[in-house]
Amino acid sequence: MGEDSKIEFEFLSKESVSSLNFQQQVLYSELWTDLVEWLRTEGKNPQKKVGYKESNVRPVARRIHQWFTYAWERDQLVLELTPELGDQFLEELEQDEITTNDGKPYEENSKRKFKQALHAYFRFTGQEWEPEIAFSDETPSFNSDPFNRRERELLLNGSFDYRSPPSYSNVSPEERDRWKRYLSQRLEKPKKEVTRSDWEELRRSWKIPALISTSLDAGWRAMMVGRLQTTHLDLANNQIVIPASVAVKNEKKWTVTLSERSVKLLNKWLEQRVNKTKYDNSTNIWLNRNGNPYNSGSLNDLLDNLMEQCEIEPNGRTLTWHSIRHSTGMYVYDSERDLALVAEILRHKSLAAARKYAHPTPETKQDVIEGIQGGVSF
Repeated sequence: MGEDSKIEFEFLSKESVSSLNFQQQVLYSELWTDLVEWLRTEGKNPQKKVGYKESNVRPVARRIHQWFTYAWERDQLVLELTPELGDQFLEELEQDEITTNDGKPYEENSKRKFKQALHAYFRFTGQEWEPEIAFSDETPSFNSDPFNRRERELLLNGSFDYRSPPSYSNVSPEERDRWKRYLSQRLEKPKKEVTRSDWEELRRSWKIPALISTSLDAGWRAMMVGRLQTTHLDLANNQIVIPASVAVKNEKKWTVTLSERSVKLLNKWLEQRVNKTKYDNSTNIWLNRNGNPYNSGSLNDLLDNLMEQCEIEPNGRTLTWHSIRHSTGMYVYDSERDLALVAEILRHKSLAAARKYAHPTPETKQDVIEGIQGGVSF
């Protein structure tokens, strides 16, 4: 029996790695074993050491392998994939140049699952990746389901720890090395130059908390997040004033009222923002890692990662960036029973447009069901 027969690949056939020579197969087998184990033990939320459910490990792993195969078929016999290869794969997937085994285009939901699998790989390798491509089921739509009150709180609380490293002194040398690799990608500097002060600065970032908090207040459309400028801020009066020239689906200037919480977080973010060279020539309140304004794709990616971190499960619902907006409108109506106020806060032109948010909250429906029960209480 040949030596290569001892090389094992969980979930994969020998044929699927036949383009690799013996040495490459040995190295890929070691990588694959580590990857599959990582998916099981911490792949879903590395910070909390939460892995994928066993039923999800195989499909996520096989989608990552399909991406490796994609690279190998293009004469790139690599054992580590890059964000550039991720962008290239998604572009061809979007254009239906990558198809199923029978030559049919992938469904949009399958394309999104590929994208999520690639995100898992980059978490494993500690690389930052913010693709610009968004698939159709990621596009905000009134068909998106709302987050409930508890999930809104989880999103905000989770934003304070979003992709921030744990305490420098509370990780093993191996974990510290992996985090430094991730931080070097995020800071765009060599790993050996990542210092403890860099580490601690990222633990205190106010960027994502400010973004999530103001979005929970205002129910921003994804396009609006990308247009918001520091010149629009009037934090002394707890508001953001949006000029008609940058408004989305509205031709008039409008004023957004912010909670005290959001004002505090925005002020903290603005203090940090002035020290970041990425913003030297920009008035955008927020830019993604690549220095570009956020769009529906990058916001949905952020939300997907945040949901994984917070352990928010869709459970059959369609949860997108628009789900934040939907939940804001739903809870405003639940509180005031005033469609005009919903329209004002969400910047709708008509009451008819606001009416789709006028439905019972999950908590209200639960209260009703509890109230009509008879018999013995437990």
